[in-house]
Amino acid sequence: MRINNEEVLPDNIEALNFGSFEPYGIELIGAINYDEEDDDWACEEDFILKERKCLELNIDNECNWETVLNEIQMILKELVDELKELLLLNVNHITTGFCDGDLIVVK
Repeated sequence: MRINNEEVLPDNIEALNFGSFEPYGIELIGAINYDEEDDDWACEEDFILKERKCLELNIDNECNWETVLNEIQMILKELVDELKELLLLNVNHITTGFCDGDLIVVK
């Protein structure tokens, strides 16, 4: 849905996954179902932004993936704590992680 030429998160979206991929980018998806026991919920793309990828995070390609994942997790936790009024972050669940690994719960 678009309002004033901006995409709006539908009310039924329960969870967001800020999925990481190499060489170090982020892809955002939203899902109407969340299952903390099964990370495959993040494969259900019920909400897809028109521009959902941030391809370059200005992270050195020599960094190992654990470092990158920890940095992204810390940044997301700060955003969730500091930007409580941001509608995008007001879903019940937020995770991050590489699509072929375990997801880390941010919220």
